[in-house]
Amino acid sequence: MTNRPPSRKPQNQSRYGSQPPLSTMATPRRPEPPKKLGFMGFLFLIGILGGSVWLAMLIFGWGPYKPEIPDMTPTVTGTLPTPLPPSPTGTETKVPTSTPTQTLTPTITLTPTLEPLPFVLFGEPETLSSALIRPQLSCDWLVIAGQVWDLQKEPVTGLTLHLYGELSGYTIDRFMITGSAPAYGESGYEFALENLVVDSEDSLYIQLEDTYGLPFSHPYAIQTYDDCQQNLILVNFQQVR
Repeated sequence: MTNRPPSRKPQNQSRYGSQPPLSTMATPRRPEPPKKLGFMGFLFLIGILGGSVWLAMLIFGWGPYKPEIPDMTPTVTGTLPTPLPPSPTGTETKVPTSTPTQTLTPTITLTPTLEPLPFVLFGEPETLSSALIRPQLSCDWLVIAGQVWDLQKEPVTGLTLHLYGELSGYTIDRFMITGSAPAYGESGYEFALENLVVDSEDSLYIQLEDTYGLPFSHPYAIQTYDDCQQNLILVNFQQVR
């Protein structure tokens, strides 16, 4: 039997197998010390705390966010009525009141005063049948005739008689000179209107004028009649100044 020298285990080998050298094993890390809070971090922290407080005040109604309770007391505007004094007791005596009587003020109607002119109507117009003076005229003719006298009741010739108006729809506007119809007198005149024997009032007027057309008298209305016994109307004028 051959004696073998005892084998030597390698120094770096254990019973569990070979292990790496100590130089290659991981060294455990040491815990790093906490970093210090900087200025910006401090501001950020304050901002978070302030936001949390504001949110809590908003949710729970703290501080300025406390809800206001409306004032439910009604406000009365205007003037309060003044209370009436209590009515006196006893028997009320009624004082009779007098009703004023209305006084009517008379209305005064002023009548314009006509300016005096030299000639006026002498008496009232006279009606008769034209057959007494103008028998040649039939009953269909309306005759307006007469005379004119001065202050001494002497006949005045050369003056103008103006006859105007409207009868039965016909317009009348005629002139005649005193002294042109001597059948009625020295200052006589005559207007003969055929087929105008009709009833009328305030439709036909006559006025005395001078040779220049200036009025010597006021106009006078002539009433006519639908009657052969009244178809001649005498209208005379007399000077008064």
